[in-house]
Amino acid sequence: MIDPRPSFEGNLLTPELPITRRAARQARRRVRRRQRGGTALTAAGIMLAATGIALAVFPTLAPEAADRAYGQARIAANEVTAHVAASGSPTGEQLPELRLGVLGPESLMDVCDGTFPQLEQYATDPALQPMYAAHNGCGGDVILPLDLGDAVTVAAADGSSSQYEVTDLRDVAKHGSTTNDAHGMTGAIVLQTCHWGEPLMRLTALTASPATGPAER
Repeated sequence: MIDPRPSFEGNLLTPELPITRRAARQARRRVRRRQRGGTALTAAGIMLAATGIALAVFPTLAPEAADRAYGQARIAANEVTAHVAASGSPTGEQLPELRLGVLGPESLMDVCDGTFPQLEQYATDPALQPMYAAHNGCGGDVILPLDLGDAVTVAAADGSSSQYEVTDLRDVAKHGSTTNDAHGMTGAIVLQTCHWGEPLMRLTALTASPATGPAER
């Protein structure tokens, strides 16, 4: 995460505080119990199969390698799930959905509800676009497989949604980076998460498609 310490040299990007896979699962269960409906069985089955294969080899891997393997399994499962969902849609296309959260403190990330909260400490940098962050284990890793030019659906905290395009990507050090490292990115909003098993953070800048307009708040 990006931790801002006010200075003329820029605000420090605070590394994302680690959240264990168990804590992330427990938080997601609490959120799901509060929500109506459920996840499609097909998507759940794909996720369980992919993570099950990865879990089988975890005991033989070093912690960082195990974390990276788990993350790769999650990303692969997300990609397959999106493909399955798209094949059943009337248009044959279903864009990845990125859900923006409300403006608030860093602790909102630990709610782990699948949104990217807008962190108020980043808002102190006048040169920075609205910036949103999520733990990779709480759904933030949805941005990791995105490439330049990819189209996504961005759902704002007020329930509105718009189509955006990935217009810039940047990896920065997880420790010691400042908001200056996020300056100059091409896009209206920036989303942040951590890579799995690597000391890097991914910054993804998005620009609203002209037909739909912005979703940032």
